[in-house]
Amino acid sequence: MTRDCTVIRYNKNLQQTDAKLVELLQRFEHINLSDRSQWANTTIVFARHLYNMLQLSRVIAQGAAMRNESRGAHYKPEFPERDDKNWLKTTKASFAPDADEPKFEFEPVDISLIPPRPRRYDVTK
Repeated sequence: MTRDCTVIRYNKNLQQTDAKLVELLQRFEHINLSDRSQWANTTIVFARHLYNMLQLSRVIAQGAAMRNESRGAHYKPEFPERDDKNWLKTTKASFAPDADEPKFEFEPVDISLIPPRPRRYDVTK
């Protein structure tokens, strides 16, 4: 995640990251939860958090791969411009109880009060 899902994003790397996350989720199915603590079994809590982090990481990687544009602090060299026509929307993800994949839906952004404008870092004030 740190290498491929940060500021600069390449679709090929995002897909490889998602494949690795799928592998980690498959390994998670065989996790060992032996805990020898005297008063609380924190291992179960940590394992539950790990599962949720892996699922959230898949949402981030797949959501980033879908957006073929550069927006805000995220930059895709293959798609250096913003694409308001196709991607001026909020990405929402959800999971069905029996699904292995996140389900994505998109919600339009209300720009009636503040019109969008490109970020420019090459202009001096």
